[in-house]
Amino acid sequence: MRHLGFRAVADDGYAVEFLHDDPSSELVLVPGSGWESTEGAVLAFEVGDAAAEQERLRAEGVEITTPLRDEERGERLFQVTDPNGVVVQPVQWIGERPGDA
Repeated sequence: MRHLGFRAVADDGYAVEFLHDDPSSELVLVPGSGWESTEGAVLAFEVGDAAAEQERLRAEGVEITTPLRDEERGERLFQVTDPNGVVVQPVQWIGERPGDA
């Protein structure tokens, strides 16, 4: 929450709702059946400038676990891993988005 700008606004012990300063961004985490751990979980979200976001997080002391790279599908992305093992993947579209053709 500290590095990505989200704040928890509701937590009923089952689901947690997060809001961002950008009112178009909302995140709700709801465990599915069998979620005993977060191993393998990836949280991807769109950013306007992945390179700038990576540098901002690095300057804040966040370890970049997968450096910035461009994917064949038209995405520029990098990854960080939160203390619970969830991979957070900021993504910038640099090519045609799926479904925009």
